[in-house]
Amino acid sequence: MRNTHIYLAALSFTLLSSTYVTPVFADEHEPLLDKSLFSIGVGISDNSVSKSSDETGFQFFAAYDLNQVNVMEGVKSSVEFGFMDYGFPSDNTGIWANYVVDGLISGQLGWLARLGLDFGDDSGLMIGAGVSYATSEKVELRVEYVSRDEVDSLQFNFLYQL
Repeated sequence: MRNTHIYLAALSFTLLSSTYVTPVFADEHEPLLDKSLFSIGVGISDNSVSKSSDETGFQFFAAYDLNQVNVMEGVKSSVEFGFMDYGFPSDNTGIWANYVVDGLISGQLGWLARLGLDFGDDSGLMIGAGVSYATSEKVELRVEYVSRDEVDSLQFNFLYQL
């Protein structure tokens, strides 16, 4: 039996507490984290490991926009934390953290790149790139290719800005 329910419960608790619990205050009147800069997301992925068949997996994640970090003109940055189940028969899950940069290509079409770490069964470096499409001011659809030490993923993600 997988321990997936433990990871899901922990991630759900983290997401809910970060958005709905009384905010932490830097001083008496100003919140340390701005709720409007949070996003939550879900996704499905086609995961492959060399010498193994592909499997369909899923993930849940949260993002926080770093609007104070200006990489260059027209490029935004954020941090993302998530849980992923790779879908393989053995217990293949992971918690991950990434630094993400993104920008517009034209209109609602954008690009993104990520670099970070996977802390699960495929621990190690995680790097990826993809395209995004903003369907509204708060909703973004993403298609990404993400490579880890052993697992490579083609992902379709849905991101909702709070």
